[in-house]
Amino acid sequence: MVVLAVAGGSYLWFRSQVVASNNRVAPEVKTVLTAKPSSTLVSVTVDVPASPSATNILVLGSDRRAQGDEKYGRSDTIIVVHIDPGNNYLSVMSIPRDLRVSIPGHGKDKINAAYAYGGPALTIQTVEQLTGVDINHYMEVDFQAFQDITNALGGVYVDVDRRYYNDNPQWELIKLAPGYQLLRGSDALDYVRYRHDLNNDFGRMERQQRFMAALREQAMGWNLPFKLPGLISALFKNISTDLGTSELVKLAYWGIRLDGSRIRQVSIASGTETIGGASYVVADNTTIANAVQDFLTVPPVANLAASSSTATTVGSSGSSGSTATTVTKSDVTGIEVDILNANGRAGEAAAASAWLASLGAKVVNVGTADSATLKVTKVSYPSGKAQAAQQVADAVGTDSIVRTSTVERVTLSLGEDFSLPAGFALPPGASTIPNSSEWKALAKMVPFAVQGPAYLPADLKYTDRMPQTGATYDIDTGGGTKPAFRMIYRLRQNGQQTDQYLGITETTWVDAPVASKGTQVLHDGVTFTIVGTNQKVDHIWWKQDGVLYFVSNTLSYLVSKSEMLAIAESMIAIPRS
Repeated sequence: MVVLAVAGGSYLWFRSQVVASNNRVAPEVKTVLTAKPSSTLVSVTVDVPASPSATNILVLGSDRRAQGDEKYGRSDTIIVVHIDPGNNYLSVMSIPRDLRVSIPGHGKDKINAAYAYGGPALTIQTVEQLTGVDINHYMEVDFQAFQDITNALGGVYVDVDRRYYNDNPQWELIKLAPGYQLLRGSDALDYVRYRHDLNNDFGRMERQQRFMAALREQAMGWNLPFKLPGLISALFKNISTDLGTSELVKLAYWGIRLDGSRIRQVSIASGTETIGGASYVVADNTTIANAVQDFLTVPPVANLAASSSTATTVGSSGSSGSTATTVTKSDVTGIEVDILNANGRAGEAAAASAWLASLGAKVVNVGTADSATLKVTKVSYPSGKAQAAQQVADAVGTDSIVRTSTVERVTLSLGEDFSLPAGFALPPGASTIPNSSEWKALAKMVPFAVQGPAYLPADLKYTDRMPQTGATYDIDTGGGTKPAFRMIYRLRQNGQQTDQYLGITETTWVDAPVASKGTQVLHDGVTFTIVGTNQKVDHIWWKQDGVLYFVSNTLSYLVSKSEMLAIAESMIAIPRS
C-alpha cells in the first residue's frame, strides 16, 4: 500500500508538471497541429513506410527575449524529431536558423524569422511547407533548460573536439578547453550555442545533437531515480508542449530501451550567400528533399564490424598497408630536388628520396637539416623555380613554400607532419610515427602507458593538445579525478583548412561513459569497440594495461569508418625512455 501510494503520488506530481507545460501552449499552436500541411515545397518517397505509431515533433530552442519590436524574439534552434516505435528508430533533423525560406504571409526570410513574426504556430507552418513533414506535436525549450537540466544531472560528459575561445562581447563569450570533460550549466550552454567559426550554424547543429546524445546516454545511469525529481522540475519549468502525460511516459519508456545505433542524425546543409546585405543558408529543393528522405527512411541494422578487418589499411604487424597514405597527384618528372630531414625520424629522408624518384624527380642530395625541428614540411626554392617548387609541394601535400637565395635548387625539408605513401613508409616505431617528438615527450611525462598512431590519413595534421603544457589534465569523475591527455588533429579538405578536428584521448578512467556499447572488432588480441553507425562512426575505444584509449571522429563525422579503425589498430606503445 505504501509503494502504491508513493507511486500514485509521484504520478500525480509528474502530471501536474506536464499540465503546467501544456497550459503554456497557445491555442493557435494546437489549431495548426491538428491541420494537415496546406502546401509543400518538396515531395519525398521513402523506401519503407512509417508505422502507424510514428509521430513527428518540432522542437524549438529559444531564449524568449524579444528583439526590438519583435513580439516573440527568434528561435535559435529548430529540430524535427521523427519517432517510429513500429520500426524501432528515432531520427533527428536540424534546420539551420539562417536557412532562406518562404514564410507564409511574409515572403522570403530566414526561417527563424517565422518565430518573430508569428511565434511557434507560424514556425510549424513554415517547417511543414518547407519539408512536407506533417508536424504532430510541438515542444519549445528555453535555453535556460540546458543549464538547469545539465546541473540536475550533475553535469554531462562531452567529448569537446577543439579549443573554443571568444572574448569579443559582440558574440557569445566562451572559454572552453578541448578534451573529454564534465560540462556543467553555463559551459554546456556555451558549447551548444557557439557558431563563430568555419562551421557556422552547421557546427552548432552538430554540437547540439552531440550534447543531446550524450545527455540521453548518461541520463540512463543507475542513479537516475535519485536525480529524476530534479531533472523533471528543471525540464518542465522551461518547456511548453502539447504532449500529454501518458504520451510522454510511453515515449520515455521506449526511448530508454532504444539502442543508440537506431538513432539517426540529419542536417539540412548547404552553402551561404549574401542577399540584401544579410547572410543566408541557401538550399535548393533537391538538397532539402534528400535530407528529408534520410530523415524518414528506416536505418538498416547496424553492422559496423562488416569488412572492418579487410577495410583497414594497417596489417596485423602494425606496419603500413597498401593504402596507408593518399598524396596529391603532381607531375614532378625531371625536377631536381634536395631532401633534408627536419623531423628527426631516422631514415625518412632516404625513404622520401626513393618515393620522389619513383615519381620521376631527380634527387640530387639527401641530408639532415641544420635548423631546428620543423612542425610543417617546407619547400624552399631559388629564383626562377617557383613552378617546380609548387609541383613538389603539391606532391607532398604542403602549403609551406618559401623563396630564398640560400638554396641551390628546390629543397624539400621534411617536417613532423610529413607522411610517406604505402610501399615507402618506414616500419612503425616511436621514432617513425607521425609527430614522434610530441609523442615521445608525452611518454616521458605521462604516468601511464602511452600509445601513438603509426598511421594517420594524409589530410589530418597535428595542431594542438590538451593540456598545452605539462603531462595531463584532470577529468572530474564525480567522486574524484582521473588524469588524461588529448592529441588533436585538424582536417584539410580540397587543400583547405577546416574547423573539423579528430582527437586521440588516453586516460586511466577506464569506466568513463565514453566507453559505451558498440560493435566489437578483435585485432591482434585487442578488442576495439566501434560506437556509432556505418554512416557516422562517433568514436572507437579499447582498453589495455589499465588505460582507456579512444579515437574521436570530427564534429561532422568526416573521417570514414575504415580510416578510424586503421588509426585505432595502428596504435603502438611509446616507451618512456
